[in-house]
Amino acid sequence: MNTSHVLRLVALGACASLALAACAPGGSATQSGSKDASNVTIGLTYIPNIQFSPVYVADAQGMYNEAGIDATIRHHGSHEGFFTALLAGEEDIVIASGDEAAVAASQGLDIVSIGQYYATYPGTVIVPESSDITTLADLKGKTVGIPGEHGANYYATRSAMQSAGLAEADVTIAPIGYTQQAAIASGQVDAVVGFTNNDAVQMRLAGLEIREIALDPSTPLVSASIITTHKWAQAHPEQARAVVKATTDAMNAIAADPQIAIDATKPWDDSLASEDSLASANAVLAATVPLWLGTSGHATGMQDLTTWAQMVTFLDSLGELEGPVDPTSVATNDY
Repeated sequence: MNTSHVLRLVALGACASLALAACAPGGSATQSGSKDASNVTIGLTYIPNIQFSPVYVADAQGMYNEAGIDATIRHHGSHEGFFTALLAGEEDIVIASGDEAAVAASQGLDIVSIGQYYATYPGTVIVPESSDITTLADLKGKTVGIPGEHGANYYATRSAMQSAGLAEADVTIAPIGYTQQAAIASGQVDAVVGFTNNDAVQMRLAGLEIREIALDPSTPLVSASIITTHKWAQAHPEQARAVVKATTDAMNAIAADPQIAIDATKPWDDSLASEDSLASANAVLAATVPLWLGTSGHATGMQDLTTWAQMVTFLDSLGELEGPVDPTSVATNDY
């Protein structure tokens, strides 16, 4: 499926690969700061969302300032690529998916992940509560709906199949766009692959009776990460460390007091004035905090470089990489 990764990056945005904000039209938005030596522009994809709350909290509570940087938060436009503004110098840092970072690096682009955002991979297989599918191996002979044969949902599906010992011909992968909820509700597919803190949450809020089948803990994929360029990180090592530390400190602060995430997100997300939207945000937040903290229960920003290396090998086996990628170059714990 090695077709026009460049177009893919431009057209899809992180909604296709991150369990972040739902896709919706919107222009870029910024708050705070003037550009100088200490200013760092942090890029976030698409519309404001509670899943970005560590960045909002670190900004609102002065954590970035205390770390010596003046943060400018910038939301991407609806048709902007993952790394377009980063590579153009309009952003210094971007929260984006590790798998797409590896794909971009395979194109020869200057991309490096300097910190972990999600410690646990959020992909999950979702089936109706009444389904006879109880393990990944039970997907044999079934139809699995995903947005398209690219991006995080596709990678997670292929990884689930491999971990269950299933061949490509054993499962029908059905591109259904971003209609997982309707596809499950109508019985169009037997299962969908989505995100535990997004698709699964929204289905339950809609009243659907579903079950999740977790991916193998050793899934060779990396989700949301703190990404920049080698050029910027090497020129601004203290600012790079400050962003990683303050953002992960905010994750731990949110885990201790989730209300600060809601309070910091409200100035960005006007929809939280609605009781329904607020309830949804709280549900998404409850499902997202464990992804930040991982199995240790404490966010550190330290990346699992072994998983990064395994992911590069896995993506290459799928034909997703356009050139060689050095795992030691695309992700580092130096910051």
